[in-house]
Amino acid sequence: MLVESGEWRVPQAIYSPLPTMILFLFILGALSGSLVNYFVDCFCWTARFRSPWRVLPSEWIERLNTVAFPAERRKKKKKKEHPAPFAKNWLDFIPIIGWLSMSRIGTRLDLLPESERLPGLESRQFWLRPFFVELFSAFGMAWLFVWEVQQQMLLPETITQRESWETVVLRFTVHVIFFVFLLAASLIDMDDMIIPDVLTVPGTILGLVFAAFLPQTFLPATEIRNEVVWVAPREEGKNPTESFYLRRIAEPKAVPLNLVSPNPNNQLKLSTPTEQLQTGIILSLLWIFWCFAMLPRIWYRKLPFRKAFALFCRWLYRSPGTKWLVLTAILGLVGFTVSVLVSAESSAGLLTALVGMATGMILIWGIRLIGGAVLGREAMGFGDVTLMGMIGVFLGWQSCILIFFLAPFAGLILGILNLAMGRSREFPYGPFLCLATAGLVIAWNPVWTNVEPIFELGGFIIGTVMLFCFIMFGVLLALWKRIRSVVSSQ
Repeated sequence: MLVESGEWRVPQAIYSPLPTMILFLFILGALSGSLVNYFVDCFCWTARFRSPWRVLPSEWIERLNTVAFPAERRKKKKKKEHPAPFAKNWLDFIPIIGWLSMSRIGTRLDLLPESERLPGLESRQFWLRPFFVELFSAFGMAWLFVWEVQQQMLLPETITQRESWETVVLRFTVHVIFFVFLLAASLIDMDDMIIPDVLTVPGTILGLVFAAFLPQTFLPATEIRNEVVWVAPREEGKNPTESFYLRRIAEPKAVPLNLVSPNPNNQLKLSTPTEQLQTGIILSLLWIFWCFAMLPRIWYRKLPFRKAFALFCRWLYRSPGTKWLVLTAILGLVGFTVSVLVSAESSAGLLTALVGMATGMILIWGIRLIGGAVLGREAMGFGDVTLMGMIGVFLGWQSCILIFFLAPFAGLILGILNLAMGRSREFPYGPFLCLATAGLVIAWNPVWTNVEPIFELGGFIIGTVMLFCFIMFGVLLALWKRIRSVVSSQ
């Protein structure tokens, strides 16, 4: 059954979410949270065993059962009164509820010395964070559906016409997958202060696939087309060409964010052979840049250039990841060539995604290089660079610039709290990038409405401002280093 809302005709279950739809999304969100917990345990630097889908060593389970229930005590109790052993049961695999069942392991962990506890099972409260992750994912997916699909709160305020329900549902699906990667990356970064490539690389490639086949899933922007209106000359002898003027259409249209946004005529024209050739070259260069950035590079600065370059090439040749990246690069170049020749929309989506990827990586890479040069040590891991590249693939270069300015505010607050409480001065930056990204997506309507005039100033002015920010960042870091050295000497 279809429901009409103005010019928007959608299935009733989507336009007006019924309890069954909300329940379905709640269960799907809980399953997504369970997948996130599994990713966190598998892809951490030190593999952990919190998720029920992780196989616990049989000797460890036997050891825990032996300590918790000695043989003498087992003989005295009847079998029906004996508590369940610490092996997995079917209830543990149910999202959210399963963690309440898994808490039985935590009640007996204190009986084992710390040296015998498995990674991730060091504390009896090990099940609390995964429990809340799945609970948050369940409520979050249901709420995001209402926010994006039913209420369409991502549309800019200047848009009065709703988007098609296919577009909003597809965008919602892409955002759910995107948030799964962000949540997993944040939790791993909080655990081990590292963001593994096994998350960001598949996420980047998946984002490129969405950009090629579903370019309409980018965040919505405004298109105001210009039209030529004929005005008859009022005075005799007036030049007829002066009777033309441009005016804007009263009702703007919602279009996906792309490379030229917020250009009033928000369209990428890639129809002529020259434009297709230029697009193919740009796509190839950006793709090669990403593949080179992902190579396992090691450069010895203290060695002479020729020797360091020889060791660099030898390391690349022997690394097993080089062959996979070369194969990925070749397949990507073939796919881009086909996309440019077949579909202009796919080419525009790929160009938007790859420029966003390059922008995000260059921003964080620049901060990493400047911080390392000023502080004399690694100021930010390369995982943050690849994470920002993945964010740029999904959201475009405009969002990367906004996230670049929003994320430090949360990091600054936590840094001040850590210093005030005497905790470690080092903390992961990836969760703040992910938090700023999620906040930008959810609050896209007011944010884009306010920053759109700034982006209309042009790329040259924005680039100049970004260069000035990089310079000021280096100056502030040098000043901060000087202040710390003076304070520590006293």
